[in-house]
Amino acid sequence: MKKYALVTGSSDRIGKSVAIHLAKMGYNLLLHYNSSSEKAEKVKSEILKIGVQAETLHFNFLENNDYDAALAELKNRGIALEILVNTASDFVPSNFEMKGKDLLEKEMKINFENAYLLTKAFARTYSQGCIINFLDTKVTKNHSEHLDYLLSKKMLLEFTKLSALELAPHFRVNGIAPGLILPPKDKDETYLLNLAKNIPLKTIGNLDEINKAMQFIIESYFFTGQILYIDGGDHLI
Repeated sequence: MKKYALVTGSSDRIGKSVAIHLAKMGYNLLLHYNSSSEKAEKVKSEILKIGVQAETLHFNFLENNDYDAALAELKNRGIALEILVNTASDFVPSNFEMKGKDLLEKEMKINFENAYLLTKAFARTYSQGCIINFLDTKVTKNHSEHLDYLLSKKMLLEFTKLSALELAPHFRVNGIAPGLILPPKDKDETYLLNLAKNIPLKTIGNLDEINKAMQFIIESYFFTGQILYIDGGDHLI
């Protein structure tokens, strides 16, 4: 069976970067996308040029998906899934002034529920593996500018620790919490540099730092239940 990694939200930003890095590490890729099929196909083409295999998987995270059936079908095809990386995320401002019910449900589904369900299906279908959940340095804080998003990421933080204990010793589960790595889609690097003035290292990170953290987790067999904060010390404030 050929070793594969499944990356959710792999068509853009951090998901795209970690998928390409995994390919360079020798893993074949299962590239999940929600609506960006064209972007996902471009990532697939880029990965195929590296010399490994890749295929796209479409799941709408706002719908009910049968991940047990999906992973069982992959296993029956001879795909040995070794790594699950949950990067799919929806970053939407919200606060206590908003009613919030619909947005809360959306943020929970995209940022928490599908990672939760995929983790459980992975553990039921395969005998061992490595799971990496992408969080946010904001999980250490109690800001309310992105209330529903933050709540969903805090849930994923706790589930990361719970599943690391429950699924050991056959599965390792860890998290990566990025800080100032990529600006929001409507901002540029200047926006991040201004924010960096308020964190201990006074600078911003990049995707290479994220990929190094991911590779460390994958290669460190004695490492589980941990969160790597790639944030210039922001979580300490």
